[in-house]
Amino acid sequence: MAHDRVAIALAALLCWASSASGAPIVIDGPTTDWTAISYPLLVPDFSNDQQTGDTEVDVVGNSSRPALYMQFDDGGTPGDLTDGNIAFRLRLGAQRNPPGYSRFAAVGMDADRDGDLDIFIGVDNSGGSDRIEIYNGGSGGNTSPSTTTLVSVSPTPITYSQTGSNYDWSVTNATIEPGESNFDLDADGNTDYFLSWLVPFNDIVTLLSGDPHFINIDENSHVQYVVGTSTQDNALNQDLGGPDGGTTSGLTWEELGAVSDPVTSTGVFAPEPGSLELLLFGLLGLAAARAHLSSHL
Repeated sequence: MAHDRVAIALAALLCWASSASGAPIVIDGPTTDWTAISYPLLVPDFSNDQQTGDTEVDVVGNSSRPALYMQFDDGGTPGDLTDGNIAFRLRLGAQRNPPGYSRFAAVGMDADRDGDLDIFIGVDNSGGSDRIEIYNGGSGGNTSPSTTTLVSVSPTPITYSQTGSNYDWSVTNATIEPGESNFDLDADGNTDYFLSWLVPFNDIVTLLSGDPHFINIDENSHVQYVVGTSTQDNALNQDLGGPDGGTTSGLTWEELGAVSDPVTSTGVFAPEPGSLELLLFGLLGLAAARAHLSSHL
């Protein structure tokens, strides 16, 4: 299992090296342009575990087809580590009638990795005004599903109108998932859908650096994510990425297996301690070999 996570981290690093060059994010582009967000237990999601029977809020994934992806555009400004855009893509079990996503979904960010979710980046299509919004954590501890609430940033909410460049709701098919053939991962008889959304990265950085968070991050900071769905934008009470149910649990995100591995906005995962040791030994070995070669020249 540890080796699997190392392999995912290395794959993400290779993906970052080729894609984090300032190229604009194509919000409805193929998954091959996105980085899969991994979890410590390597369980992307349990199918059909939503709180109600609504499959449009069922987070769906398996060991090879993740439930959650991310993508980053660094903005291309030399020396600026806080510009650009960050986007998320969530796989859901179906589309309701009428067509179009009609619920709430959000990614909670633990920016300082202390166990509580600091902010939430979400899509709210549950009311009369469809939008993308960045939220603060509410008055609860935000350390578990039962203690989590979301509140709009006050006095000025951080909202974005949905456009073709920052929002997409697409059916899964061979165009958006090249090389795949099964587009009903939860086997419920309905084709899965991708919900994708994008926000300016600097808006996240600015919100986190101010009251009440005082957390400084940039595109190279390792953070952790929790993803979930709801019927409205004040909680994550329908389904969570990772655990089987658990939307009312008092267990921490880590205990539930609902929090991601630490990852930068550019998609680089933090190596495990053992991996760091292997890297150090490898570098020492290279240095010794170089010294040996030099002594014989």
